[in-house]
Amino acid sequence: MFDVKQSVAEITPQVVAWRRQIHKNPEVGFEEHKTAALVESVLKEAGIEVTRFPDSTAVLGVIKGGKPGRTIALRADMDALPVQELIETEFKSEVPGVMHACGHDVHTAILMGASTVLAQHKDELAGTIKLFFQPAEERFPGGALGMIENGVMDGVERVFGLHVGVDLETGKLAVNHGYSHANCDMADIRIIGKGGHGAVPHRTVDAVVIGSQVVLALQTIVSRNVSPQDAAVISVGSIQSGAIHNVIAEEALLKLTIRSLDPNTRVLIRERIEAIVKGITEAMNATYEIEYVMGYPSVNNNVEMADMFKAVGEQVVGEGNVEVRTIPTMGGEDFAYFAQKAPGSFLRLGARPAKEVVANAHNPKFEVNEDCIPIGLAAMIGIALKAVE
Repeated sequence: MFDVKQSVAEITPQVVAWRRQIHKNPEVGFEEHKTAALVESVLKEAGIEVTRFPDSTAVLGVIKGGKPGRTIALRADMDALPVQELIETEFKSEVPGVMHACGHDVHTAILMGASTVLAQHKDELAGTIKLFFQPAEERFPGGALGMIENGVMDGVERVFGLHVGVDLETGKLAVNHGYSHANCDMADIRIIGKGGHGAVPHRTVDAVVIGSQVVLALQTIVSRNVSPQDAAVISVGSIQSGAIHNVIAEEALLKLTIRSLDPNTRVLIRERIEAIVKGITEAMNATYEIEYVMGYPSVNNNVEMADMFKAVGEQVVGEGNVEVRTIPTMGGEDFAYFAQKAPGSFLRLGARPAKEVVANAHNPKFEVNEDCIPIGLAAMIGIALKAVE
């Protein structure tokens, strides 16, 4: 088998250049036209079979090895965020109000590099490696479902992805056994009462008072209905009601984000929200409407695949530098849809900059340490070589 370390060293400068090109030209979800064109061009130049889908920026690459083996998939997301970049670099975003504030430029460039290396040695490879360049991870309903509907997971036996993390020191990696990301749902609750003059509240049905009681009651769901050993979050991010001092509002709109891990807890929370809103509004002579959106499901990492990724990671960064995490983030990730179709694992790639104050993802001052790139390359090439066996 070829020398992975040497191949990574040779291609890293090009991968860094691709990353910076993508960073300078960020595109939000479902609009990644330039990024997809670059990916397609690089893959075709490497001799990789490429498929594009109608009305989609998704790119599928396929490398067929010269030996029998499994069919696996490697995934990278391509989209940026509607955020104005506030740090000065030679490759700062040239698109006003848009930047790669979550590291997807790094993910895409790493998979482009890994794909190129693997294609150079395809006759030595076993099995088939599918390459998923996915649009719109940041923009619900996301790009993963559309790719799955187009058949990209057909025949896939194992699936892997990675994500940079500035919470993790550069040179370190992390995997999760089980959940690594949460179910991410949303709800709009409209309380409908009866408006009127603020001086005669007895002739009204005050949507503000009712909405306030709903907000407080919702907090009991996690504390009194969800097991303390399970994780869940209900946050009311917005309350919109009324306009002036002396008019009692007829309606109040509550906007919620709901996070959970276990699928049963996810259903429980939805049922309890409906029951609480129904009970309070009926008791106070109001009505209600709920628009509930079931967003990305939780990412549940297969233990065998996570251990495989861990073993590969230890070959790259050494034993003791790959953490097995038991506490998931309550953030969302539509890699979950791929991992529902085949055993999969997500790798956390340490990318903390060498500076005192580090901005987290989705921050206008977010930046990654590019020293993580050769590590990510070696990990993705390594897991491809191992997983096809």
